[in-house]
Amino acid sequence: MPLIGGWSGPKPADEDVCMLTKWVKRKTDRRYKEFNAVEYRSQVVAGYNYVIKVQVGGNDYVHLMIFQSLVHDDKITIEFLGVRGGYKREDPLVPF
Repeated sequence: MPLIGGWSGPKPADEDVCMLTKWVKRKTDRRYKEFNAVEYRSQVVAGYNYVIKVQVGGNDYVHLMIFQSLVHDDKITIEFLGVRGGYKREDPLVPF
């Protein structure tokens, strides 16, 4: 059982995570061959923190950190917190 406020275990990327990933792709200053979300971990805080594994070509992956707020005044805020590269498929998803 996960701890309250703790990170979830890795889960396959779902439709919502894929949409977040597409949004982030526009925020990065790099061009990638591919940009496909593979798996993610999440943490419930005053919204949701996500660390997402994204395949960017062959066996090359990046990890994204994203914060998504709770709904406030019918709006959701999404913040791109960072990207780290140099990962492979088998590397664990670790928040940074």
